[in-house]
Amino acid sequence: MSKPKDIKLEILMQRIPVSHKQGERLLEKVKGDLEEAEKNYVEESVAQVCTKTGVKSEIALKHLIDCNFDIRLTIESINENVYTSTERITRKYSAKKEKALDEIFLEVINKYNIKKKFWVSPEDLKQLPTEIYGFIVIMEWLNFESWENYQSALLFNIQKFTEQIDLKLSLFEISNSLRKAEDVVVQVYDKLEVDDSNKYVEATNELMKNKEFVEAESKFREQRKLIIDKLYEFVQDNISKFP
Repeated sequence: MSKPKDIKLEILMQRIPVSHKQGERLLEKVKGDLEEAEKNYVEESVAQVCTKTGVKSEIALKHLIDCNFDIRLTIESINENVYTSTERITRKYSAKKEKALDEIFLEVINKYNIKKKFWVSPEDLKQLPTEIYGFIVIMEWLNFESWENYQSALLFNIQKFTEQIDLKLSLFEISNSLRKAEDVVVQVYDKLEVDDSNKYVEATNELMKNKEFVEAESKFREQRKLIIDKLYEFVQDNISKFP
């Protein structure tokens, strides 16, 4: 004949997906109170999911029930059905903002089927929502600067870039500094009649001796993180516009 304790454990295991040992522990904590053991299990599961996903308890419970209280599957279900791809990225890389922006950039490129010919042309983005347009222009210039160098980047869609960091990020000091640095580069290039790679090295050497240019580049290096932080903030403030 089964003991009352064993019967309670059997009932509990029928109600919630726990192992024999888990069920015993749950019952021991509440001195055999079956209802209380089940309640504690559900509450602990809900709390765990809420902590990992940031959703409200009622949403967590719904997905837990749908996933038979499998925590891993529940979290996957919530991420897939509650959050957008951009939200999932920002949650995953909340401590790595530049990585998050890179991933969001790829999502945007794929969603809008933007064709890249090495680099995206702002002229091909005119039909996009203004938030997406600004984001791509800013990211593309930052990517170009990282791939090439500061000097070359000052001649790569710099007007569009500075316009967008003014309009979208309110980084007026940085944009003014970049425009002045662009003027210096243009003056040196014009003086030396630089054409593509012709006399590029000579121009670079002269720019490295130009105090205004050197200071501007140094300042940009210091302020680049601010651009990343502000762009990340911009995405979060306009997250409904992103994939």
